[in-house]
Amino acid sequence: MNSRRLLIGFFLAAFFLYLFLRNIDLDHLWKTVRQGNPAWLLFSASIAFFSYLLRAVRWRLFFLPIKKTRLVNLFRTTIIGFAVNTIFPAKLGEVVRPYLLGTRENISKSSAMATVVVERVFDSCSILFMLMIYLVFLMHQNTLSAQAQSSISELNRAGLLLFAVIMGLVTFLFLLKTKTETVKRMIAKIERFLPSKIAHSIDDILDSFIQGLSILHDPGILLRISYQSIIFWLVICGGFWAGVRAYIPDFSFTSTFLIMPLLAVGVAVPTPGGVGSYHLLCKLGLTLFFNVPEAQASAVALASHAVVFIPVTIAGVIFGWQDGLNASNIQKIAEKEKSLDQAPDIS
Repeated sequence: MNSRRLLIGFFLAAFFLYLFLRNIDLDHLWKTVRQGNPAWLLFSASIAFFSYLLRAVRWRLFFLPIKKTRLVNLFRTTIIGFAVNTIFPAKLGEVVRPYLLGTRENISKSSAMATVVVERVFDSCSILFMLMIYLVFLMHQNTLSAQAQSSISELNRAGLLLFAVIMGLVTFLFLLKTKTETVKRMIAKIERFLPSKIAHSIDDILDSFIQGLSILHDPGILLRISYQSIIFWLVICGGFWAGVRAYIPDFSFTSTFLIMPLLAVGVAVPTPGGVGSYHLLCKLGLTLFFNVPEAQASAVALASHAVVFIPVTIAGVIFGWQDGLNASNIQKIAEKEKSLDQAPDIS
């Protein structure tokens, strides 16, 4: 396990937690946290845990061209992977999850890893699509803060720009799948002007995309993954909305579409479970866009993070213990990450 990556992850968590908690009265924050409606928080936790099952169901579609995988294996490895992400920094769960599934289902581990890379693309497109829908069609000025209302035209233009970005990304992936060599030659020309290390990283990412997309040759499967991705992220929005409603009863469901991209960025930062980065961006989104008081926004950030990550971590630790997975096993899997990215490994 790369100790440098671990140290960076823990440092980032501490740094973002400092930014999140500075200038906050901790006693007042704790009192605000305790004022949350328990029923809404329990509902939020239930929806969040259910979303992991939906993620496993969608992940199963990526493997249909290879073999019919067992949902129980997909679900257990998904839970374990996200638990590892919560306990360790550097997103080690994104390595552990496909590695374990490849072992259990006798699937090439590099192919399983490639599905995770393409899965991220569908997640990103879904989040951007919902944000675009909100900015263009669902945004109501009376629900926004005065600061956000003053930028309403810019937000509308941002929605149209997002539509162009989504269409451009979809077009790129289509060309990457159908005109692979042509696209690679074009990117190679661009890479001549980049440092070799950056160019090599681009090549690795591109190869992962190509490998993942090569599995998805059935248009019907692509369509099913697309609409299931939207449903999946609507459920995640519902879980977060329920958590916000525990503190802000009049918060609308569609308003979560504006916050969700910030939360996704917060979770993507390589801290354990997005600790610090999630909290800071959640608070900033609620205060800047919806004029939520800072203490209340901070309470929402703490509670919504806890109801999502604590249950999956407990379940992941239990599943991992049942499967004989420990820190030493995780270290060995993480050390194989580089070889998995570079060469197929048939289990």
